[in-house]
This record gives sequence, structure tokens and C-alpha cells, in this order.
Amino acid sequence: MDAERAPARGRGRSAAAVVAVLTVCGLLVGLYLADGGEHRAAPPAPAPGAPESSGAPATSAAPSPAPERIVLERAPQGKVQVIDLDLPSGRSQLTTDEEWQQRADGDRAHVDLLMVDAATAEFEIPAGNGRTGGVLGPNWPVTRETCLRAANSGSLTRFRVGTADRSSLASINLQRGSAICVVTDSRQLVQLSVTDQTFDNAKINTTGRLTVAVTPLGPVAD
Repeated sequence: MDAERAPARGRGRSAAAVVAVLTVCGLLVGLYLADGGEHRAAPPAPAPGAPESSGAPATSAAPSPAPERIVLERAPQGKVQVIDLDLPSGRSQLTTDEEWQQRADGDRAHVDLLMVDAATAEFEIPAGNGRTGGVLGPNWPVTRETCLRAANSGSLTRFRVGTADRSSLASINLQRGSAICVVTDSRQLVQLSVTDQTFDNAKINTTGRLTVAVTPLGPVAD
């Protein structure tokens, strides 16, 4: 019986030896591969606060909408141009003389620029409700601070857009490159940049036209 067990014990020791040899060989092969450049280091961690890349292509910010443009010129017979600068769009409207006269006082109080004489294209910044206006000439830097200073001066109350009135417009620096600055009845500062000025030189009695781009500059403290 002992003789039969002896070969079994011998075979067991042989199998254990083979396993040990294979284990050592595996370790040696692993070390060799690591030294041979097969080992790859983990990628560096992103810097603290750095945004993680999603892999999607970068998208640019949506462009700002173009400022609304308003043309100041002689209205058709029987029409009046009224402008409410506090509206987000559609600030300029043409209405009839009769409709304007019938408007409620509350509605009329919101108009920040009004055509008071269609024949001569004369415009007025209505007084009252804290509303004031002024002009920044074409050589002045246009910032919120300079525009607010001009508006608070109250120097602009009426002006005519006509071929015969070009000298008076020049005298108040109201020309292409200028800016009309208005504090509205809602205490908002609005800039109207003059982008175009045209006159009919062949007809001295005709009116010209001013095209202005409207840019709201935010609320004004009381």
C-alpha cells in the first residue's frame, strides 16, 4: 500500500514544481514586456478646474441680433410718426392725426420721439416723465457714461430733418456718426446712432432722412 502511494506523492511534488516554474516564468516575462516599452502609463489627470471634453465639436455663441433701424423723414399727408423706445421691437409707428389725438393720455405719455410737423419733418422729444435727450457728436466716444451725460443735458428737444435745415443739424452735431441719447419715460437709457443721412440737393424745400440704429443701454437710477 505504501509502495502504491509513493509514486502518487512523487507525481504531486512534480506537478507543484512545474506550477512554481511557470509562475516564475510568467513574472519574468511580465517584467521583460514592461522594460520593453509594452507598459503604457495612464493619461495625466486634467488640471483642477479644467472643463472635461465631451468629444463634440465646439460651437460658437449665437450672434447678437442686429439693432432695429428707424428712418426719420417726412410722413405722408395726414400721418404722424410716433416712437416708443421702450418697446423691444417695432418702436416706430405711423398713425393718423385723428387717431393720435384720440389716444388716451397714458398711451401718449409713453412716446419718446414724436413728429410734431409732418410738412417739415420736425421731431420732438416730449418733455415730462423724466424724459430728456442730447447729442453726442461723431468725434465723441460713445459709451454708456458719455451717452447718459448727453441725455441728462436735455440739450436736444426739437430738430428738423430737411434739406434746408442741414446747417442747423450740423450746429448741434446731428449727422452721420452722431448719436442721439434719450432717457425714456421708463428711465431707460437708449442710444440712436445715426447710420445714414441723405438730402435732396436739387430740391431745397424737400425733407431729408436720418436713419438711426437703436441700442438700449439699460436702466437709469432715479
